[in-house]
Amino acid sequence: MSDESTSSETLRATVDAEPYAFYDRLRRAGEVHWDESMNAWLVSSYAACKELERNEGWLYRHAYHDMDGETYVALEGGPRNLVLLEGDEHEGVHRMLMRLLAPRVVDEWRETRIRPILSSLFDEFQDRGEVELVSAVTEKLPIRVIVAGMGLPYTDDEWVARCKHDLDELATFFGVHSLDDRELTQRALAASERLDELLNPVVEERRNGYGEDLVSRLWREGPNALPDWNEIDVRANLRVLFFAGTDTTGHTMANAFYLLMTREGLADTLREGGDKAVANFVEEALRLYAAVHFRPRVANEDVELAGVRIGKDDHILPVDLAANRDPAKYSCPHELDLNRPAPRDHLAFHFGPRACAGAALARAELQQTVKMTLERLPDLRLDSRRQAPVFRGFMARSYRPLHATFTPRPR
Repeated sequence: MSDESTSSETLRATVDAEPYAFYDRLRRAGEVHWDESMNAWLVSSYAACKELERNEGWLYRHAYHDMDGETYVALEGGPRNLVLLEGDEHEGVHRMLMRLLAPRVVDEWRETRIRPILSSLFDEFQDRGEVELVSAVTEKLPIRVIVAGMGLPYTDDEWVARCKHDLDELATFFGVHSLDDRELTQRALAASERLDELLNPVVEERRNGYGEDLVSRLWREGPNALPDWNEIDVRANLRVLFFAGTDTTGHTMANAFYLLMTREGLADTLREGGDKAVANFVEEALRLYAAVHFRPRVANEDVELAGVRIGKDDHILPVDLAANRDPAKYSCPHELDLNRPAPRDHLAFHFGPRACAGAALARAELQQTVKMTLERLPDLRLDSRRQAPVFRGFMARSYRPLHATFTPRPR
């Protein structure tokens, strides 16, 4: 399409609502579309999003680099946090974090961490016959798993709740990305400082790098990723794992629960299909309802994307959740299909140099949650007596609350 937009619709109008009809209209108007209220180009097709993401670090940079550097360094825990790095430095730290959460590591965590933590959470409500799944599971499991991986007190409910509160303060800020909201910014900075104070003693204690927890491994492997690796770098990249390992996985888990409870016969189909069906369901949940809908980027130079000229330093939002329902890529793109070819070929975890380093862990947590739900809550369903779920959020979105009922476990 041309550089000029004739549409009055905007991404901002989709806050706290399902945006998929808007994404469809956006794609029909053109793969790349100017949104005045976002002051950014929206990229809505699978092909164009993948092309942009493939060239990150060369043609495109992370938008945080153009914002108040001092504030963002403080919010990210240090200047060499993965999110803030570019080029070779980013590549080195990204490879290291991918190794720390590699599939072989995560496969061992399934039985030693994920299932035991899930089981303890289910035990808390399974006798009652009713539950609100966001507060009982999706907000509790991911943070406990990553805390356990760090060798920190994941069974201490008060300690974990304090961490979750501060991570939620940061998630609220990053969901808005506005330094103009001074109150929100100050709350996020205070939360960041509390997290740093919590992590600093642990980082110092494990400086020798002898353990197999994530803190020790960051000390041991970090010098191979960046020169002059230090305690601030360890803390900053622990913060990456902390944040990414809690917020986005929880949102996607809530959406997977929603699908399970609103698609008639789905639970039976998954039980009959076993592990393969569960794995494919998780990929479809990620494709349809992954947490992060768009990611802010900036053009490093004048570029052309999908036939549209984008100027140097223009802001761009690859809308991955629009791309994941692109009919040019997927047949019946809005439908849940457990038999799609190449089920992992979606953009839920982004793509290219900035693809999610924790994808294997997120998949494992989602798969184990679905399997335990099928085993222990076979007739789980939405509670029609309680508030219905609403698709809430903006940059990250999920259905909430999730009031559910089921047959309680026999006493």
